[in-house]
Amino acid sequence: MLGKDIYKCWYKENNKWCKWIKPTLFIDLDNQILKDVVDYEIPHIYYIDKLRDDTAIIIDEDGDTSIKEGLALMNFGYVLVPLFNSPYPLPNSKSLVSNLSIATLLIWGGTILKDKTVSDVAPPVFLLDKNRLNRYHKDKSIFDNSYDIYSQDLPSSNYFKNNGIKNIILKSDKINPDLNEILNKYRKNGLNILYTNGYETPKKAKLKKALKKHNIDDEDFW
Repeated sequence: MLGKDIYKCWYKENNKWCKWIKPTLFIDLDNQILKDVVDYEIPHIYYIDKLRDDTAIIIDEDGDTSIKEGLALMNFGYVLVPLFNSPYPLPNSKSLVSNLSIATLLIWGGTILKDKTVSDVAPPVFLLDKNRLNRYHKDKSIFDNSYDIYSQDLPSSNYFKNNGIKNIILKSDKINPDLNEILNKYRKNGLNILYTNGYETPKKAKLKKALKKHNIDDEDFW
């Protein structure tokens, strides 16, 4: 299948959350030499045991892990929303964010999702790559394809609440600064923000005080 075909496998037109899927890694997928050795084992989920209609999940792990955990949560009835927004480097060049294994798993996931029916009202699991924040420059020739997640990359607080979402669970090994800003806005606007490392029951997230560096509020989007 071509990149556009893989994208269509992930994008479920009947589900309201799929419009946030980032097309970046799908667009140029046909021209990439993908990883030939990838772990395809779908993990067991410990922090949630069933579909919760009022709960969205954000997985902020290595992109490979996010995809595989997302597929595990899909079996509970969640819809998957990949937010990988890092462009591929030029051929034979190095980059700060490696995304070829993610692309390989997007293809694999697409074959699983191709004939998978998703409910119109299935709540979302947003898939992130924590390596998006890799910003160490060893050499000027290394392509900087790092990026941050901003408010416009996710639904607004009002959109969540208007569509029945009261809780957001962040699954990660830590709360990264770009997400911390967004989650602070969500909490301020009435959403319950929970955190888990993947093994413990989700608990109230300990967010750092919001920085006043953005003049744009998430309610300005969507």
